[in-house]
Amino acid sequence: MAFLEQHFATRLLQRTTRRLSLTEAGRDMHTRAESLLDQFDQLDHVFHHAEQRPQGRIRLNAPYAFGTAYLGTVLAGYRARYPSVELDVVLADRRVGLIEEGYDLALRIGELEDSSLVARRLGRLGMHVVASPDYIAQHGEPRHPHDLTDHHCLTYSHPRHGLEWPFWDGDRWLRVRTRPGLRANNGNVLCDIAVAGGGITMQPDFIVGPALEDKRLIRLLTDYRPPDLSLNAVYPERTLMPARLRGMLDHLAETFALLRDEETGLIRRPRQRS
Repeated sequence: MAFLEQHFATRLLQRTTRRLSLTEAGRDMHTRAESLLDQFDQLDHVFHHAEQRPQGRIRLNAPYAFGTAYLGTVLAGYRARYPSVELDVVLADRRVGLIEEGYDLALRIGELEDSSLVARRLGRLGMHVVASPDYIAQHGEPRHPHDLTDHHCLTYSHPRHGLEWPFWDGDRWLRVRTRPGLRANNGNVLCDIAVAGGGITMQPDFIVGPALEDKRLIRLLTDYRPPDLSLNAVYPERTLMPARLRGMLDHLAETFALLRDEETGLIRRPRQRS
């Protein structure tokens, strides 16, 4: 490292008595070096190992609830196809920095922020407004989205969502600001609170679907459709993509296409193993 700093006449590491961290120049060099290594890996594959299966390591991030619902099935299929690839999967509900934190790929749900990342659309996920039968028996059922202002609403605390819930009302979008009450950064927690009679929540099908099927929750406001959520795979832009990452993107696209409902076009939840 000292040689590199002397050669390029710039500090690459910030050194203290307690830790080492990359400087801005160090992070830039790390990113560029990864890109160069990926290009050499691709060239080696093309010219010397045309028949060799993808190998190496993929570090992947996904939201926690989505990952527990889908990735067991998805990644088992990928490993069966490419057993030489090492997978490092991290589930977290926060938006990780792909380049800064060393991720190759992330699965993201909802709106994508403007960035230098490349996105590959994988499909759409359905949303439901739900509450428990006990809650409805005690507080009544909302008939219009504006009625939600009189109810206990359980909201997702991601800053892009806030307290406003969107609905499709005929030919226009309607946004209703719910009352501040209970917020959480995890959909499974909000689903459990709703099942326990704690209020009304708007959550994706892969979270509330099982509770809807066994009647612990019921759907509300069915005449006012919440917007579907877009599912995307995002990754840093690269001139030459490693075979392992290209294979993962293709596998994700193929797997979620098989889970797509022909009638609605939405991605279904995988069947649970008995």
